[in-house]
Amino acid sequence: MLSDKEKEFVKSWSVKRAAKLQFYLGIILQIVLITVTYKLVVNYFSSEIFDLEVFLQYGLFGLILGIVVAYFKFRANEKKYHFLKSK
Repeated sequence: MLSDKEKEFVKSWSVKRAAKLQFYLGIILQIVLITVTYKLVVNYFSSEIFDLEVFLQYGLFGLILGIVVAYFKFRANEKKYHFLKSK
């Protein structure tokens, strides 16, 4: 038998997996914003200039990192979903 927490995961993941694009975009957007904000704060405290080049570099870094994290998170949730569905 599945616990209540596992049942809730199966129910919520079946809805989220239907909206793959939104799942990926949500994670990617969060990571891009975190990386750009991190660099902005570091530049503020180190009194460096935050120019367009730095913004684009960290934005691109955040985009790549976001895609990788979203892919692995989706894959892990998909494995958990299939495992719990087979119980």
